Order: sequence, then C-alpha cells, then structure tokens
Amino acid sequence: MSKRSPKSVEEKLEVVLRYQIEGEAVGQLAREYGISKYSVRDWIRKYQTNGIEGLKESHTWKKYSSELKKSAVEDYLDGKG
Repeated sequence: MSKRSPKSVEEKLEVVLRYQIEGEAVGQLAREYGISKYSVRDWIRKYQTNGIEGLKESHTWKKYSSELKKSAVEDYLDGKG
C-alpha cells in the first residue's frame, strides 16, 4: 500500500473538471493521478456540494472548554453517554 500523498486544491479541481467537462472515467483519472477511485468520487461530490471550498483540506482541531470536557466525563461516568 502506498503512502498517502496530499493533492493541492488545483490538482483536485483539475481532476474534477476533467471528469465533468471532458467526461473522463473515474478509474482512468485515479490511475493517472495515483489516487483511489473513492478519492476521485469524493472530490467530485465535495465540489458539487460546496464548490472549490469543498476541495480545501480542513484539518482544524476543535478546542473544547475545560467545563465542557468535565461535563462530558461526568455524563459518561453517570451512564448518560
């Protein structure tokens, strides 16, 4: 299994547009770009739903307050979740 290689937004858009405009097959695009067919389909779906913003990586970590964390632990220990 190969190591995941991140693709730029421009590369993702190129793949999506080649699929949408030129009618290229998902499998062919996947082989050519060295990615899975699932990634190609995912990019197409994200682009159709959210446009170019959907192709941007979102690796933002969510910060939770200490109070919220404590409440979640207490709820878990009390059998509520």
